[in-house]
Amino acid sequence: MMNHIRMLENPIIRWLIAFLYLGTSLFLLIVAGDLPKVDQVVVTITCMIGFFVVPIALKGYVNSAPEGY
Repeated sequence: MMNHIRMLENPIIRWLIAFLYLGTSLFLLIVAGDLPKVDQVVVTITCMIGFFVVPIALKGYVNSAPEGY
């Protein structure tokens, strides 16, 4: 079985997780959440910021993992 932490070293995997985060967040908050327009704009901006933070955070998590994982 492949080690999950080392699998996150691959940038494609990190960006795939970021796209899944963005799609899920926007769907749940805007489509399913039925928010007013102003709130939709704020949520979209917040999700876009998170979209770029997720891969950076995952890379930091991989770099801070103890050796042997």
